[in-house]
Amino acid sequence: MARGGNSAGSGGTRSDPLRRLAAQLGEEAQLDAPLAPFSAVGIGGRADLLVVARRRETLVRVLREARELGLPFRFFGGMTNVLLPDEGLRGIVVLNRMRGHRLHRNRLHLEGGTVIAPLARRIVKYGLGGLEWAVGLPGTVGGALVGNAGAYGGEIGDIVEEAELLSPQGEVVRVGADWFDFAYRTSRLKETAEPWVILSATLRLHPEELAALQVSVQRNLEHRRRTQPQGRSLGSVFRNPPGDYAGRLIDAAGLKGLRRGGIVVSEKHANFFINEGGGTAADYLALIREVQERVMERFGLWLEPEIEIVGAAAEVAARGR
Repeated sequence: MARGGNSAGSGGTRSDPLRRLAAQLGEEAQLDAPLAPFSAVGIGGRADLLVVARRRETLVRVLREARELGLPFRFFGGMTNVLLPDEGLRGIVVLNRMRGHRLHRNRLHLEGGTVIAPLARRIVKYGLGGLEWAVGLPGTVGGALVGNAGAYGGEIGDIVEEAELLSPQGEVVRVGADWFDFAYRTSRLKETAEPWVILSATLRLHPEELAALQVSVQRNLEHRRRTQPQGRSLGSVFRNPPGDYAGRLIDAAGLKGLRRGGIVVSEKHANFFINEGGGTAADYLALIREVQERVMERFGLWLEPEIEIVGAAAEVAARGR
């Protein structure tokens, strides 16, 4: 999940206020920190200040301090479907690492930074259905809500009951599922640049026969292993157009193996781009653009990115020619 404000700052952002904030936060903060190690695809420049927040108090404090000081800031979850710019991000970058869950009957309460796949596998053992589609899904609960993540006919928007959010004004608010305006691989939060942060979510599950759930889980995991490539990627690059699949269109256009720098279209699944080493955001964006143009030439369809592209290139990648 990535939400932020003022994504480009002035050259003086590594300033006394940032240094003071870093000193106050202690081990949760690092000045001039590289972002690539936190990215699933291993791409991204540096942040003036990186905060790895494991407590709600840290998230609230950083947002309020940033607003008060007029500093640029961005929040992220697992960075599993976010393309970060090579030039890095000015101001404050916050990673939500608040993790934990509580299960009460068929209600599952999750902290926003909880990694979803291993938890989904554990929940199945209680004979509760509704989350088995997520057993191989990378990323955090917060990121899943922002992008309405889904697979194998299920999506998180179907099972959300309510969520706690940190508003752009620094207030903690509780909202129901309707607030998110969930649609295919998107939500209200993905369509806004305002810095909303998902603190927690409650999912509504349902009792189901354990044997049937285990069969579904095994089938989903085997399908993922069989069809999805290994290596550093951001998952599906493009949304599936209505009635078709982005991977099929890219394959039919003869683009498997197409390369720009260190980034290549996977031979196993054409909707995955792999960083084979040394790839940059510029390489990734060039490959996105070429795939979009060549699919457009062949089929008359413009593929819309499913990944979140951070920076000025996002509008160009999404808007078409």
